[in-house]
Amino acid sequence: MSIMDKNKELVEQLVLNDTGDNEFRPDNVMQAGNPKNRAIISKLMDMLLLKGSRINGKENLEELFKLSKEGKSCLILMEHYSNFDYPLLYKMIDEQLEANAEDMYPIAGMKLTEDDKRVAAFSNAYNKIVIYPNSYIEKETDPVKKEQMKKDSAPFNIAAVKALTKAKNSGKVILVFPAGTRVRPWAPNSKKGVREMFSYIKTFDYICFISKNGNILPPHESDKMDMDSPRQDLIILTAEKPISGRKYVNEVLETLPDGEDQKQYVVSQVMKHLFELHDKVEIERLKEKELIV
Repeated sequence: MSIMDKNKELVEQLVLNDTGDNEFRPDNVMQAGNPKNRAIISKLMDMLLLKGSRINGKENLEELFKLSKEGKSCLILMEHYSNFDYPLLYKMIDEQLEANAEDMYPIAGMKLTEDDKRVAAFSNAYNKIVIYPNSYIEKETDPVKKEQMKKDSAPFNIAAVKALTKAKNSGKVILVFPAGTRVRPWAPNSKKGVREMFSYIKTFDYICFISKNGNILPPHESDKMDMDSPRQDLIILTAEKPISGRKYVNEVLETLPDGEDQKQYVVSQVMKHLFELHDKVEIERLKEKELIV
């Protein structure tokens, strides 16, 4: 049973509460979340999280938030497997860390704000900076429509860059999912990483890798959130120590093979690092889960 069908009353309340201005406009790319709906989503996750779910490396994330408050631009690079990934990170920071989760802004594609009202209500519960994704444009096969979409996207993304620059230089931690989509086993390209992420990585003073093990809302093969089915699981988020973004990029580019696109290469190495961190944690997580279930 899908999360929407299993929690009809709560989802209906989410939609009723979703009264903020979340229209996608160039003057409204930086959007504040809805605290009432965050509380409801948090309760939903409480029913799904097994005992022991946590953030490993709490001190690393706390250091990142501290660096941000000291005027450094800080970026989280996180694995993405579920539409609950960001809500989970927000909840765990809020409940387990000496840091303010409200000081974190994910970069979100406009699709999450414009489709199904129920899906939008989940997305609109959290602060975000909304962009017009290039990947959304590239899917269009009609050349005339594609060209128009490129023109339409320009004012939105110019505004988003301005909002991002202001946020990252004023004590806000920015989060991106380098995959640009949820990683799904039936979609090999979802593991590749989005080339445009290079622009984020190279411009931040500090970056922090976060892997995510376990999944309480795995994606449905239709790729529609309203079809995703919830399940109980042990969730472990692992945050590594913040490192210099520019130094990381330079070190990766030292290994750039001849003829490779440098932007895609850097993003691919980011994905590789996240997968390696994930695999390292997964063995112990499964052992721990056996003792709980």
